[in-house]
Amino acid sequence: MPDTGVTRHTIVGSRKESPEDPGPQMELRYFEVQPGAASRLEKHGHEHYVIVHKGRGYAVIGGTPTELRPDDVVYVGPFELHQFVNSGDEPFGFYCFVDSCRDVPQPPNAQELERLRGSPAGAVAKPFAVPFRGKAPS
Repeated sequence: MPDTGVTRHTIVGSRKESPEDPGPQMELRYFEVQPGAASRLEKHGHEHYVIVHKGRGYAVIGGTPTELRPDDVVYVGPFELHQFVNSGDEPFGFYCFVDSCRDVPQPPNAQELERLRGSPAGAVAKPFAVPFRGKAPS
């Protein structure tokens, strides 16, 4: 994700079209978010798990911001609007586990953005930190 302050590295596995495709059924990725930056605000049908490795930040899940530091674990359920925001002066790094066979992320709709802005997470979230490429599914 060039010029966004966010890097992603796949450690194990890769995205698959079908569960019958060879290889791991899970994918482990590592994200690093630079100071002042945030991951993409998105939702999707698959769940994922996040383990913080270093730095400090917030998990914005729905309308709730949760402060995170190393060794914290976060669960993001299906279709929960979420984002990870660096709140410190050093890189915020975390591991993310997802299914290898999964749907594509979707941007928030206008109603979700309005609810987010009116929630406690509105003060933390950065809705357009990482733009979507092309047209997301409707």
